[in-house]
Amino acid sequence: MVLSTVDNDRKKRLADILAFVQKRKQENEPAVSDSAVDTESVTLIEENESKQEPLKKKQKTSPPATPKPRSKAAKPKAALPDFYYKSDKTCNNLELPLQANVEVRPYQKEALEAIVDTTNPDPQQHFARSGIIVLPCGAGKTLTSILVASAIQKPVLVVCSTIIAAEQFSKEFLRFTTLMASKTGMFAGAKKWPYNGPAGVLFTTYTMLVDNKSRTADSKRMSNFIDKTEWGLIILDEVHCVPANNFAKAIAKIKAKVRLGLTATMLREDEKIGDLETLVGPTLYHAKWKELADKGYIAKVICTQVESDMNPYIQSAHDGVQTQGGLLGHGHHLKTLLTILNPKKMHICQRLIQYHEAKGDKVLVYCDHIDALKIYAEKVNRPFIFGGTPTEEARQLLSRFQIDVPAVENEDKLTWNEIATRRSLKAKQINTLFLSRIGDTSLDLPAATVLIQVSSHFGSRRQEAQRLGRVLRAKKRSEKGFYSRFYTLVTNTSYEMTFSEKRRQFLEEDCGYGYQIWKVGDQQEGGWIVDANCDNSSPDDDEVKTDPLTCTIGGADKRPFDTEEEEKSLVSFLTSLKNYQVEEEEEDSALVTPSPSPGPGNKKKR
Repeated sequence: MVLSTVDNDRKKRLADILAFVQKRKQENEPAVSDSAVDTESVTLIEENESKQEPLKKKQKTSPPATPKPRSKAAKPKAALPDFYYKSDKTCNNLELPLQANVEVRPYQKEALEAIVDTTNPDPQQHFARSGIIVLPCGAGKTLTSILVASAIQKPVLVVCSTIIAAEQFSKEFLRFTTLMASKTGMFAGAKKWPYNGPAGVLFTTYTMLVDNKSRTADSKRMSNFIDKTEWGLIILDEVHCVPANNFAKAIAKIKAKVRLGLTATMLREDEKIGDLETLVGPTLYHAKWKELADKGYIAKVICTQVESDMNPYIQSAHDGVQTQGGLLGHGHHLKTLLTILNPKKMHICQRLIQYHEAKGDKVLVYCDHIDALKIYAEKVNRPFIFGGTPTEEARQLLSRFQIDVPAVENEDKLTWNEIATRRSLKAKQINTLFLSRIGDTSLDLPAATVLIQVSSHFGSRRQEAQRLGRVLRAKKRSEKGFYSRFYTLVTNTSYEMTFSEKRRQFLEEDCGYGYQIWKVGDQQEGGWIVDANCDNSSPDDDEVKTDPLTCTIGGADKRPFDTEEEEKSLVSFLTSLKNYQVEEEEEDSALVTPSPSPGPGNKKKR
């Protein structure tokens, strides 16, 4: 009789829970995870029922209550327990007030409230939860994380994807808070020092956290410092990198009360993005890109796909390549290089640079393949940065790219000193910079207003969104008719068309950005005939239209590989390459000072 009653009770509880899950599924309630309720609750009952304990008798006399639906304010379960920072005695306290002039945007305040709960009248009951904040590039993810650190007031560990990103994060902490420089530490590249005193903020990179048998004494000392410290908050910049095996292990062993992940794209092309909920926590705040752009918080962007054919000789060479060996074979890489270095694509890239530089824009050109990157930069005569660029050189180039000398109406009325200063700055400034995959994340380049993508990492949706984010910071150009520009150049009758469609579809559906399609035809005087197909999202006040490719530019530089003889020399050079330089995935690389020979974090040769 007792067993029968217990069995009936168990069935009733399971029925109640499953009914609750189905109800929530129908209502499409975002605050409740059906799978989490289903698996966690049912598993818990299964475990309790399997244990022959007195608890069963208690359940027999006390019928189970039907689970109550969560309110809209309820939060998903985090990877770590809630941290009641006011009453905590295990972590040292850190005074971290904000500067008086800091302006917090409404969505940043909402993101802060999603992490730090201060609704209870009793301050001792205020707590912070672990989770992820998803904000577009340029929307202020760094400041949002600083707001969380300022609220918790405990030691902070900031983990970035590159050395330069760690340095930029450090500058932002000093800019937005009253924190003294002596209270900051650095464990990135050759910079290895802890902060002074019992509490502070330490900046590092994912690669520095990974155990390495060849660690120097300073690295071991810093690693021990991190392991022994009770961190109140660990900020994981570009958190989508964390699921990588080595990084996940390194993060998991660090003692932290709250893990806060920051990213613009909750995407990975493998199956590991779901691991973030276990490693860090659920997504607690997600702002839509287009909505923030419409409200003026980030730049408005026009996305354009520029499609062009190969010239007959290059097409013949491309079609004649045998691709035995798959995606990593010699033939595939040769086909890839011919597609990227399609002379017509190079001419279009050169023309876009010339046009937008003349308009006063700052241009970033992205190319994933290092061999092609170097050829583009050489032929267009612009500087470039890749994984093998020494850190100091990369830092100087990025700094020069940020120099902006605005035009003045009456330059003849300027003083001699003012004229000399302008000339000096103009001599230093860089208006176009070529970047490899190393520039996809963490670089703060608010001056950039135009991005040209000549090659990409297959159909990676995350990379497309990250690169679009490079031109979302352009806040100075807010006049009517101005839009940041995102161009992706693809070669017809090649694999690029298939991969580009996948990337483009993601931006349209998830980020809200429509695409223009420019089909480049025959050459005409000064430019090309362009068949433009604009969707409904194309603005009427676009002042550029198809001008970059159709107008005449006087004094333009000679076009690279503009004759068949030059095309033959290009094919001959590419065919003779025995090793192709391909950068590793961003999660395994960092801007580090390279050794004389390629090593981890710089590039692979295949």
